[in-house]
Amino acid sequence: MERTMSPPERLAAEHLPPDVAERWRALLRPAVRLTRPDDRRAPLAGPPVGYLGGRPELPDDVPWPVWEGNGPLTFVASLSLSALAGLPGAELDIPLPKDGTLLFFVSYGPGQGDGVPGLGPDGQRGARVVYVPEGTPVAERRVPGGLEEPYRRARLSAEPETTWPDHEDFWREDLVGASPGDDLPEWLDAFDDALGDLVPKVWHRIGGHPISIQGGVDLDGLGEDEDLDDWVLLAQIDTDHRAGMDWVHQGTLYWLVTRADLAARNFAAARFTWQFL
Repeated sequence: MERTMSPPERLAAEHLPPDVAERWRALLRPAVRLTRPDDRRAPLAGPPVGYLGGRPELPDDVPWPVWEGNGPLTFVASLSLSALAGLPGAELDIPLPKDGTLLFFVSYGPGQGDGVPGLGPDGQRGARVVYVPEGTPVAERRVPGGLEEPYRRARLSAEPETTWPDHEDFWREDLVGASPGDDLPEWLDAFDDALGDLVPKVWHRIGGHPISIQGGVDLDGLGEDEDLDDWVLLAQIDTDHRAGMDWVHQGTLYWLVTRADLAARNFAAARFTWQFL
């Protein structure tokens, strides 16, 4: 049985020479797109996998994450890893655990500085990923003093998607061997325009290539002995006006982690960054 092509593969077959289309397919990576209904009362488009906003469900012995000197962090999202693992067709190429729950927090809002934390080592204390093992008793936690009421809870569903590198210079050079300043073939512009139609309006994603705003997602503050190629996207949470999440300058939040730390469930080692328009 012939394998069904993903949307970016179909575009490659339509717009690119066969040898270039083959190189393009080698750049693609699987991911999970997180979606929520336009109307909070409407049914989800797919299996439930978690929620944005609301109140997090935490074990009694896990304190609410705090950035010392800046106050408690704001709860962003909760994701069920067992629900993601059971999603039909979702075969990620990163060693994401098959069970447990991930909770994402960031320093944001009144009393927490000027919005999203900075990108240096100190700013990493302004974002946190909490992993709760499967079967751990949890309870809904009230928002600590000093924070505004949380974002209204918005249910999330998920669907598999195929992603591509978002750094134009990177994939153009890989596709056609072009150097900066070289003339590019006309079919490449048509392909680029067609790809733009596949980009979702809201960019909530697990795994795969990140969707960047400023030409590639980077991590300021990495040690000199660390290679960015060792890091993979854990999650990105976009500005979502329907969910009341409007990051600075319509920005996007990213959490990255090394494959080794991900396999070891060492989410304390995840790093945070963000970009804006």
